[in-house]
Amino acid sequence: MDTETTDQAAAAAKLGRRRFLQGAGLIGAAAPITGGILLSAYYYNDPTGAPAGLATAKPIAVATPTGTGSTSAAASDADAIDAGHKKGIEDFLKNQTTPLTKGKGNQPLAFKMDGNVKVFDLTVDEVAWETAPGKIEKARGFNGTIPGPIIRATEGERVRINVKNNLTASTTVHWHGVLVPNNMDGVAYLTQEPIKSGASYTYEFTLRNSGTHMYHSHHDSTDQVNRGLLGAFIIDPKDPSTYPKYDKEYILVLNDTMLGFTLNGKGFPATEALTAKKGERVLVRFMNEGMMYHPMHLHGMPMEVFARDGYPVNPPYKTDNLDVPPGSRLDCIIQAEDPGAWAFHCHVLSHAENATGFFGLVTALVITE
Repeated sequence: MDTETTDQAAAAAKLGRRRFLQGAGLIGAAAPITGGILLSAYYYNDPTGAPAGLATAKPIAVATPTGTGSTSAAASDADAIDAGHKKGIEDFLKNQTTPLTKGKGNQPLAFKMDGNVKVFDLTVDEVAWETAPGKIEKARGFNGTIPGPIIRATEGERVRINVKNNLTASTTVHWHGVLVPNNMDGVAYLTQEPIKSGASYTYEFTLRNSGTHMYHSHHDSTDQVNRGLLGAFIIDPKDPSTYPKYDKEYILVLNDTMLGFTLNGKGFPATEALTAKKGERVLVRFMNEGMMYHPMHLHGMPMEVFARDGYPVNPPYKTDNLDVPPGSRLDCIIQAEDPGAWAFHCHVLSHAENATGFFGLVTALVITE
């Protein structure tokens, strides 16, 4: 390898690490242990291969009490930590009736019929998106929202999806997990030309496989997907009896890095709770659009996993800690049994909680009588 090639490779690696750290809010941050300062939320050896190091959008400093007056200092620190945790829960509960942030994604996308074809319209937009109270990110979203709207149709139907690119950059749309003809797969320069800024492109195909799927950009995807160009694509089975019965349905899109740790485009306390009445069967469709593993842990009761990536899991299995790898989708049923508010969060704790309280990938399952 010549010197120029070596220098280019080094520059690319440096840029990749810098972009990762920018997304995690850590450019310029350090983690000194001396002097009693500890920056929380370490996440080393990410199994996805992300650069080792810190991965939290909210590093905090906690003074370690030393010398005279350390007892009162410790009490003061403990009180501050308690107050932060309490405020987070109070804000989360307020958010369930009065949203703390602007913007809501993951809503059903309307369609119109053209003969026997379901026609959906998508725009690809530059978006100022509020992920948590006061935290507005330079993002990108389908139809101006993060996640983009839910595309939903039934196995055997034909769909047409018109995409208008309002970005300043090129893009494409890939139908992740959906069986499509090669020229509809949405990979720039491999199956199509990129959709240039201001241009439009039409995808059309017949739905061959039911299940929980996704759609997202497949052009500069580290940036575009992690800045919000993602959404759910649900294909219901032609024969409903082949899918478990349920009373309520939730779609949880996990993301990380560029916009911080988000659940359906929001970080705690701006996340929405899942609600159910005692005895109801709750369907949760998980999908990980990020670059990290997120083991989602439900307190109080198990989740029964019955499908992965749209394919049946046989036999189904129960767990209270479900690992959702990048690109994967998992379907599970929760039997709502014990009333109360049950914590529901990623168990990589640096994605969910530090001395200021909960943040990021945290919500709750609230069961009422």
